[in-house]
Amino acid sequence: MAASGIRSLAFVGFILLSGCSAVGQGSSPEGAQLFARHCASCHGPVGEGDGPVAEAMVISVPNLRTLSARSDGQFPRDAVMRYIDGRDLPAAHGDRVMPVWGDTFAATAEDADSADDVARERISAITAFVEQLQN
Repeated sequence: MAASGIRSLAFVGFILLSGCSAVGQGSSPEGAQLFARHCASCHGPVGEGDGPVAEAMVISVPNLRTLSARSDGQFPRDAVMRYIDGRDLPAAHGDRVMPVWGDTFAATAEDADSADDVARERISAITAFVEQLQN
């Protein structure tokens, strides 16, 4: 395994071990923890598109650190949130029937109001984390 792959796996492991209990206890999810769990396998530990799964992808995994630069210096918050919640769903992310994230970012029929709140909170946390990654 290449050195960058080992570093990626070590980073993801560290983030997951350091924060899983906070997310599991109903507190506000941390964007870094959610990113490590749901995004880093493709996008890499710091969002550069170099995750361990990226090589197996048919499409090129985008570098999330350059989103602001590619959007005239403004972070495209609404676009990022639409990608995550499925309103603008890239083909690589699956469909809403069986998305790569399971039901992590979607409400369920039972207790839909609180599930919507949790999903929005998670989406906001990941979006804020991706914004922090900008070069």
